[in-house]
Amino acid sequence: MTIGDNLRALRADSGMTQEQVAEQLGVTRQTLSSYESGRTRPDIDMLVRLCQVYDTDLDGIVYGQARVLKDLRRVRRTAVALLALLVGLTLLSSGLLWSANRFFPVSQGLLTQDGMAVFQQHRRLTEAWETADGIILAVSPAGFLVLLVLTAAGRRRIPVRQKLLYMAALAAGLLLAALPFAVTDPVFPEINYLLTPLHVIARMLLFFAVSLVMELVRRRTAVPEKR
Repeated sequence: MTIGDNLRALRADSGMTQEQVAEQLGVTRQTLSSYESGRTRPDIDMLVRLCQVYDTDLDGIVYGQARVLKDLRRVRRTAVALLALLVGLTLLSSGLLWSANRFFPVSQGLLTQDGMAVFQQHRRLTEAWETADGIILAVSPAGFLVLLVLTAAGRRRIPVRQKLLYMAALAAGLLLAALPFAVTDPVFPEINYLLTPLHVIARMLLFFAVSLVMELVRRRTAVPEKR
C-alpha cells in the first residue's frame, strides 16, 4: 500500500471526512485529496500533523496501521507465550525436585528393599528435574533471540519502559515460581532452586542490552536518510 492508501485508511478508521481532516490540518480539501490520491506527497511537517490528527506515528502512515499493529501483536503474543512457558517450566522443575526430597528422601547407609524403591523414585524425579532445567536453559535464549529478531524487524519501536515492565514480570514470575519450593525443601538449599531462574534473568538482561545497542545503531543510521 502507498502512503495515499494508508492516509485514506486512517481517515476512514477515524470516521472523519476530507473536509474535517483538512480543517484540522489547516489546508484545503483539494490538498488532502491530492495526498490521498498520491498526486503529491506531504512534507515532514505535514506528516507530523497527520500523525497527530490520526493518533498514529510515521510508521502507521508509511507502512499502514494494520501492518504496524500486526507486527506489534506478533511480538506481544510471542512475549506472553515465552513468559508463560518459562514460568510453567520453572514451576514444574521446582515441583519435581521438591517432591523428590519431600516424599522420597534418601536415607544414609545401606538400602533395604523398600529403601531401594524410594531411591529409584527419588532418582527418577531428580532426573526429570534436570531435564526440565535443561529445557529452560535451552528455550530461554532461543525465545529471547526470537523476540529480538521480531522487535528489530517490526515497524514500530517498542518503548524501553514496556521492555522493562516485561522483564520485571518475567523475573518476578520465575522467582515466585521457584521460591515456595526453595524455602520449604527439607534437604537442598535455596540456591538449587534459584540458580536456573537467575541464569535466565541474566540472559534476559544480556539480550536487553543487545536490543538497546541495536536501537541506538538504528537511530544513528536513520539520521542521514532524513536529511
